[in-house]
Amino acid sequence: MTVDVTSVRRSHRLLAGPLALIALALVAGSVLFATGGVAHGQSDLVSTNPADITAGELLFQAHCQSCHGYEGEGGQTSAPALTDVGAAAADFYLSTGRMPLNNPGNEALRHHPYFNTVEIRQLVAYVNALPEITGTNVYGPTIPTVAPLCTTDTPPNPNPTGCVTLSEGQRAYSLNCAQCHQAAGSGGMLSKGNVVPTLHNANITQVAEAMRVGPKPMPVFSPSDMSYQQMSAIAHYVQYLHRPANPGGLPISHFGPVSEGFIGVILGFGVLWFATRMIGNRG
Repeated sequence: MTVDVTSVRRSHRLLAGPLALIALALVAGSVLFATGGVAHGQSDLVSTNPADITAGELLFQAHCQSCHGYEGEGGQTSAPALTDVGAAAADFYLSTGRMPLNNPGNEALRHHPYFNTVEIRQLVAYVNALPEITGTNVYGPTIPTVAPLCTTDTPPNPNPTGCVTLSEGQRAYSLNCAQCHQAAGSGGMLSKGNVVPTLHNANITQVAEAMRVGPKPMPVFSPSDMSYQQMSAIAHYVQYLHRPANPGGLPISHFGPVSEGFIGVILGFGVLWFATRMIGNRG
């Protein structure tokens, strides 16, 4: 059997071009991935593009002004004014589907977002621009960035990146969040029927926003109440709670000693009942 050397060389030349393009794409993708993995700057998080602000204004007039007023000054209903809430509040309530509400008097609970990511970006840009549009010049908290997670259990010394650890997050979460959100972030109930949401579906930015915004009944944790490092550590710890390690065995939905004790009692009494029945039958 003979091999046509000319045809082999021709096929190699034909493959050389596509392979070179693939290699170039891989290199470019690697560069983009490496540069895109760092925390976004504030200009990336909140758009100041006039086109986005104009598009956000049209969306606001169509979906929000009936409750919040023509330029976010507040309406006849119990809906608050938006002229000083800041970009963090707008992004949090829209990205978690808490807004828009059918009844402004209802508690804003998490749902599937009504708007897509582009529309949310535009609405956030408009709300962020309201202090200038209305002339109040009172600015609320902007969308926070989060410090990176350390690669070791203890932060390096010195710590040029300002990284945080999960142990720091666990301590800060236990002191400030676990009383309402439960130790494993499963949520619960408060007095007057207020619902404390689960944290298992909140992304890292939404956790940081919630601390700065304080969606009722949650209090506001301002930078003077909670430092940037503590906020970042809690945000990372909440992400860990999405899939925590379970060294004790079955997690049982991470509801803690109540569910574990209930199952323990049921199984324990079941074993005792079976043992007594067997002993009684033998007697």
